[in-house]
Amino acid sequence: MEIDEVPVQEVKRLEYDPSIRGGKQLVIQKNNGHIFEVHVSHVDIPRQLYMQLVIPSIYFILTLCVTLYLSRRKKTIPLVNLMIAFIFSVSLAYISSGASARGNHLGFLVNSACLILSLVLLLHFLKNYFRYLGVKWVFVENIKFLYVLPVVGIILRLIRFIQPKFTSIDSLLILSIFFLLLITILWVVLRSYFLYKLPQIKLLFIGLVVPFLPFLFLFVLPKVLIGQPFLNADIGALFLLLIPFNLMLHQLTERLFDIVYHITRLQYYFTISFFSTCWLAIGLFLLVDLSSFELFVSTLFIFVSIFLVLYIKEKLDYRERKVLFSSKGNHIHKLYQTIDKLGDVHRVEQILSHLVNEVANHLEVKAVSVITYEFETKEVKSTGDLVGSSIDIKSILSLNPGEIIKKGDFYIAFIHQDLNTKRWLAIGHYHMIRLKAEELLWLELLLTYTNTFIESTKVIEELMDELQTLQQSGLKEPIWLKKLLWLRVDDEKFKFAQEIHDTFLQEYLHTARQINLLMTEENQEVTQAKLTILHEQMIHSIDNLRAYCETLKPPLLTSLGLNAALERLAERTTERANFVLNTSFDRLYLEDEQLTLIIYRIVQELLNNAVKHSQASIVDLELYELDNGFGIVYQDNGVGCNLDGIWNSNSLGLQGIRERVEAFYGNLLIETEPEKGMYIKIDIIDGRDADDFSINNR
Repeated sequence: MEIDEVPVQEVKRLEYDPSIRGGKQLVIQKNNGHIFEVHVSHVDIPRQLYMQLVIPSIYFILTLCVTLYLSRRKKTIPLVNLMIAFIFSVSLAYISSGASARGNHLGFLVNSACLILSLVLLLHFLKNYFRYLGVKWVFVENIKFLYVLPVVGIILRLIRFIQPKFTSIDSLLILSIFFLLLITILWVVLRSYFLYKLPQIKLLFIGLVVPFLPFLFLFVLPKVLIGQPFLNADIGALFLLLIPFNLMLHQLTERLFDIVYHITRLQYYFTISFFSTCWLAIGLFLLVDLSSFELFVSTLFIFVSIFLVLYIKEKLDYRERKVLFSSKGNHIHKLYQTIDKLGDVHRVEQILSHLVNEVANHLEVKAVSVITYEFETKEVKSTGDLVGSSIDIKSILSLNPGEIIKKGDFYIAFIHQDLNTKRWLAIGHYHMIRLKAEELLWLELLLTYTNTFIESTKVIEELMDELQTLQQSGLKEPIWLKKLLWLRVDDEKFKFAQEIHDTFLQEYLHTARQINLLMTEENQEVTQAKLTILHEQMIHSIDNLRAYCETLKPPLLTSLGLNAALERLAERTTERANFVLNTSFDRLYLEDEQLTLIIYRIVQELLNNAVKHSQASIVDLELYELDNGFGIVYQDNGVGCNLDGIWNSNSLGLQGIRERVEAFYGNLLIETEPEKGMYIKIDIIDGRDADDFSINNR
């Protein structure tokens, strides 16, 4: 009957405008004629408390933190100003939605204008960002006329105050404009990604566009088409909280637009958090009487909490404790220390002695021995308290490198085998012992490294003995050894010097000349503009230098594995190449870990040659698994070359590929003719004794 002491007959727009939702005092007459007053406070309604106060406050704090950081650290970059404006417009649109829902006139105007303005700013940002990436803009070039649309939204809202019957139409028109703008942005981003396959565009779509999708498809689209949304606007707008998180993720790399950052790890944590949250949400649904809104908020809170706990725990474990997964002991840190000690010795006996001491100290056991079995004499020797003759040798002869088994009161672990002997590590105690899972893993890794150290040490010992024999015979070092070493060193020095001179040195000389000119410039505005350009050039040079360092030592190869490193290499090549690169990389399981680096270097040289010499428009590269090894096939439609003179061309790339393939007894096939492209096929068998190196074998 009354809203805030005003009779409903005097509320002219009650039929069209939800004024009742903003009322603080209502007079209601029930069907039985009973009249009573209801005093309404928004904090009395949990849904309004969360959706219009708590969550908007959190969103405002996140937005403020991100924009302050961007403004202080990157304010000289024009793209950042657009990003700050976009974030603030989204924030205002979300915060004002509560006031708009309660019928506040200012809330109507701010919400309508910012809802449309946010998408116009995002479209403007995308245009400049794609230009920064070197990607052709696929939409109309002049988009400044779109800034008229927020003004149109304000005009539509003002009309409702003049003509109340227009109230049901203005919201529909504003949502239609929002729908068309967001569809345009989706089309621009998706088409650009399919054309150029850049990971930056993919992650930009995930981080900035996806948060709008629930609001679009569950509220806007049903509201426009059928007049009834599937999801309330306040719940759909909750996904906008992902935008500040995404931008903070961008900033962790200290480079605003290099957003390829720990994607694999984040996907792993997302998967764990998602399935854990689903399980807990099912339990809440079955065991606790919650409304759909309360269940949604609880599920979102559980997911974010699990995700953050996993990520923070991984960071703390790695940086502070160096722990693998044990709650007691720093196994990984101690493994690094042990490997460092083993790497300082140069004799097999010293390696075995250090191994025994490290195992005894780390595992806190009283009896550690190295058991040696001579194949020729069938004699068993032991270096410690454990008696080798008490062990059944036949039962442990089949152990593989790094394998550990328990025999009674002690453990037997395989160390190394050569043509004459086989060695095991026996770990015992005067009483029954049982190693923990993390201790067994530490020991397995240590033995794997020890086996590699022994193999390398034996090769060095053979070479040193051969050189010592030559010296005692009055002969100098082999000429081939001197020539090989110095030629390889000089070739690599020349290659590095040439690339540095042609790239970084020229860029820095140009920058130095520009700075020298600015020293005499008196116009401050001109100086500021030129300094901005020089700053962007320096950032570009730093990115190129970082990419060059990644080429020399690929970090992804050791952290994420071969396939991740190859994918990253293909992306880098695509960014600087003029051809279409088609790749297919099988996941390999190789016994010889050295082959991982060999595969990476071969693929790297093939792609470098393609960029520098092929002049091709299409390059196909395939890495596939064989029954006992792997194969690589490279093919392009470029200019090709003369096969007869290919090895006389002093091509460091092809020479390096051939030497690497020969070092592992692989097969190399090259088919090429002038103007008919090039075909290269490489097969390498895993497990061949490529380390059987000595002077006599050469």
